[in-house]
Amino acid sequence: MDHCAIDLGGRKSQVCVRSPDGRLLFEGPYDTHSLPEFLRLLPRSRVIVETAAEAFRVADAAKEAGHEVRVVPATLVRSLGVGARKTKTDRRDARTLSEVSCRIDLPSVHIPSTRSREWKAICGMHDALITARTKLINNLRGWLRGQGLRIGPGKAETFAERMANVRLDVQQGLGCGTELPAPGPELGRQRVSAAARSTACDIS
Repeated sequence: MDHCAIDLGGRKSQVCVRSPDGRLLFEGPYDTHSLPEFLRLLPRSRVIVETAAEAFRVADAAKEAGHEVRVVPATLVRSLGVGARKTKTDRRDARTLSEVSCRIDLPSVHIPSTRSREWKAICGMHDALITARTKLINNLRGWLRGQGLRIGPGKAETFAERMANVRLDVQQGLGCGTELPAPGPELGRQRVSAAARSTACDIS
């Protein structure tokens, strides 16, 4: 069985294929997006990749093509000499992985199912949105306190509505008379206009 090591990249990946006795059969760059097609044309091999964003997608394609797959942990890859002396080249890394695979059966991390990865991605995106929402709410609360304004109590889900009521109170003269920041693109245009008028932003 041949050994195919792939150093994955966002656009291009370096492929290195060796025979069981370590002879170099093929190496060169390959479009990362087209790796599944390459793997379907490759004779049955052991495919070795390092843990990366694209690793599980490539592992799925390799399995579908009938190959053995090893997704090697990044910590182990470093101990094998990949990126040694703080010098990292895709060609050298792919060569090292394929060479070591010819000598020993490299351990692999667990490859979760596609459904499991989808759920994990959904949970990660949800956490990112919640974090962003919390930061925005805290930022606006701090700005309101600095202006002597208060916003009514309630859940995060109703914050936008309560913030709109504060804006309405200010516009009707019931607040301190301070105009609230404009939302979205309008706020961006205001920042650019203010910077253009400010001598502190003059770089000439």
